[in-house]
Amino acid sequence: MMNLRQIEVFRAVMQAGSITAGAETLNLSQPAASRQIERLEKVSKLKLFRRVGRGVQPTPEGLAFYEEVKRAFVGLENLRHIADTISNFNTGQLRILAIPALGFGFLPRVISRFSRLYPNVDVSLQVRSAGAVRSVAATQEFDLGFLPGRPDDHGEHQTHFVSVDAVCILPAGHALTAKSEITAQDIAGLPFVGFVKDDVTRQQIDQIFGAQGLDLNIHLETQYAATICSFVMNGAGISIVSPFAAADFSGHGLVMRRFRPVVQIDYAMAAASMRAQSAVTQKFLTFLDEERDRVLKEFDAI
Repeated sequence: MMNLRQIEVFRAVMQAGSITAGAETLNLSQPAASRQIERLEKVSKLKLFRRVGRGVQPTPEGLAFYEEVKRAFVGLENLRHIADTISNFNTGQLRILAIPALGFGFLPRVISRFSRLYPNVDVSLQVRSAGAVRSVAATQEFDLGFLPGRPDDHGEHQTHFVSVDAVCILPAGHALTAKSEITAQDIAGLPFVGFVKDDVTRQQIDQIFGAQGLDLNIHLETQYAATICSFVMNGAGISIVSPFAAADFSGHGLVMRRFRPVVQIDYAMAAASMRAQSAVTQKFLTFLDEERDRVLKEFDAI
């Protein structure tokens, strides 16, 4: 049976012009190269060379065969190039789904940093509601998905991504910005912009105020933290949200302060369950972890 080593030796001999020179390019002895040529002629049933003095000369059949070999090696070189490109993350595709709290500021920063180093990797980021992220995740048409809450049993491969303490957000110039830490008593009765009632964060806040017998004066409700931040920034009230969402507005008319007692917000990360993670996805995860840890340190300093 014809094998790749025989073809490599034949190609080297044709390129070098002699068996001895061809053998040297492959770090073979002349007898070893001759044996490979003989075996190739036997399995191919072609006379590839004829002896001329102390050397060899390709036959017409050998020349015709060499043309096919050259075309085949062009294909192999292309495959080597593609393999090298993939292994060095110079190409690929990454599809990410995320809820707004992570998809509006945090993930764009991670993706931008990643893309500067690997510009040939195509990245798609879709920002959707938690329900929509779960629906798309079920189709497997994604690489990574970011959801609120802890890992569940919705069918995706999920891991815990991060837990953070919610922050109290206030419009710049509000009297409470003078405090480094805001309590439930501090904001009882003040105009409050809240999440809708079925939101997990809203439920925690309701429990805290209810347990202390305090009035939570919600006069505006919405489902997205980014919308709440816009309301607060424009003086519509104060609120309690994830620092991941608030950080995108900090310095633009919105101030973050620690809130006590703690309102914990969790995020889960889902991966497609029906295929292995690509090398591109794995590399992106290292960037993701680094940015998450950096941001958490900033949140600790609030």
